Amino acid sequence: MPMSYLYGKRFVGLITPLVLELREELFLQPYNKINWKKVRHLCAKDLYYPHPLLQDLMWDSLYICTEPLLTRWPFNKLRQKALEVTMKHIHYEDENSRYITIGCVEKDPNGDYFKKHLARIPDYIWVGEDGIKMQSFGSQEWDTGFALQVLLACNMADEIGPTLKKGHEFLKESQVKDNPSGDFKSMYCHISKGSWTFSDQDHGWQVSDCTAEGSKKLLVQRWNLNDYMILSTSCFPYSENGGLAAWEPAGASEWLEHELYPGHRKKEIENFITNAARYGNWGVCFTYGSWFALGGLAATGKTYHKCFAIRRGVEFLLGSQRNDGGWGESYVSCPDKKYTPLEGNRSNLVHTAWALMGLISSGQAERDMTPLHRAAKLLINSQMEDGDFPQQSS
Repeated sequence: MPMSYLYGKRFVGLITPLVLELREELFLQPYNKINWKKVRHLCAKDLYYPHPLLQDLMWDSLYICTEPLLTRWPFNKLRQKALEVTMKHIHYEDENSRYITIGCVEKDPNGDYFKKHLARIPDYIWVGEDGIKMQSFGSQEWDTGFALQVLLACNMADEIGPTLKKGHEFLKESQVKDNPSGDFKSMYCHISKGSWTFSDQDHGWQVSDCTAEGSKKLLVQRWNLNDYMILSTSCFPYSENGGLAAWEPAGASEWLEHELYPGHRKKEIENFITNAARYGNWGVCFTYGSWFALGGLAATGKTYHKCFAIRRGVEFLLGSQRNDGGWGESYVSCPDKKYTPLEGNRSNLVHTAWALMGLISSGQAERDMTPLHRAAKLLINSQMEDGDFPQQSS
């Protein structure tokens, strides 16, 4: 929406000396000599979805024939109406994300909206090893959830009780307590009461995997569920094709099941198991997807010997294990949607941890411990003196 609004407004930023320097640095020819109509379809080599010819023809027709009309009376009235509706949705997102948002656009620097956005700038600041950086909205709930799982798996609850309590309190406070305001369906928003976001409660927009991880922590630790909102199955954006979308449902179905209610929506769960893909959109990529898929299948009672999908997943992970015991997958797997190892068959510690957890979920320890021992040895030997692990790229 922000980008469409700026395009519709024909917004042009101030041409500063810095902008002029960037134009000279980034373009191979003088900026004012570029024929922008001819380069409309040029893109970097990492184009995720190549355009079919029909799509390019449609876009070109709209750009060449329709766009000039929308800048002239009376058709410009239609565009103005569209811009007003777009800004209405942008302000709605501002208010329901407590001005964290995902992306904000042109606003009056003296207005209230702008000032409220300024107050949320610290939410975007991240301190890295090489200095302060700007990121998208934070990942506090996501990070806390996995950190708690690691601590719980260590069987050290008696020694780290205060830490677990703090994590418990953070999850409790981070749970979304209300749905989006007003008639949220007319604003194309999904139910969010009882869910978890990627960052914290302020952000407001539920995320399916974050909600799942938040729920898992409650069940694993067996915390007092009376402290938490009743989690509605509608929080999960379950799609008709058997998958789960991250933010919003592609098809309005509902899904939630765990071991305490084995009969709940059994047919939908079976459909999900049958059709869910192992491609990971958030992480890199097939290793990441296999980790979650194997854990999810195991949680529904599927086993290596009785589930073909688990056997295929295990076969993939074992077949892609590196000579040093680790795993390493290139980010190229994401745009190509084809498994691609890291250059030089290098291992990546994060990918190794993902694969190790996936194999453990599949019951690999009962079949052959050797791949697990090799992976664990790599992780142990890579740990630094302060207990941290080195940052690596993929």
